Amino acid sequence: MSRSEDNSGLARFIVLVVLLAIVIVGAYFLVNRSKSNTEEDIVLTAVQKITTINLATSYPPTPREVVDLYCQIMKVMYKETYTDTEFDQMATIMAGIFDDELLAAQSNWPTGLYSDVTTKKEGDYSISVYTVQPSGEITIQEVNGENIAYVQVNFAFRHGTTTEPQTYQYVLRQDAQSRWKILGWTVLSSN
Repeated sequence: MSRSEDNSGLARFIVLVVLLAIVIVGAYFLVNRSKSNTEEDIVLTAVQKITTINLATSYPPTPREVVDLYCQIMKVMYKETYTDTEFDQMATIMAGIFDDELLAAQSNWPTGLYSDVTTKKEGDYSISVYTVQPSGEITIQEVNGENIAYVQVNFAFRHGTTTEPQTYQYVLRQDAQSRWKILGWTVLSSN
């Protein structure tokens, strides 16, 4: 065997190894690129963002975040299109952030909520925007041995082409698992 035959065999081997490496690296990047495109292509609707919340694993940790979740749900219920099943899922999440005392006082839950939301939607009412009070300004105090938080929200309620600002104050109570639950609310001002 001559030296040139040994060199050509070695050259073929090197070319095959290089080509194999290029194919492997190319396949790796192609697979990872298609995975990231698939993940980026999934965009949840406003309704799905609510209905996919799992309060058992990701309960809002602060009074502000609990009230913000409630406001998000109401904004979606008034404005978006959804199925009866999706309404029930949103109502269940809402019930999960309500204090047991508030839920016990709701004799027709969630039928009353459904009627209220349907009336508002038919009347062309919606929540244009809302602003939840910053965490640093929220009052938390002990009342009768329980932690109570007071959270204000400024709403811009839209009816047809007019907008009406309103300020609500939400009262939350911390439960035995240290979760903040909405106990009730009042309208502080309406213009």
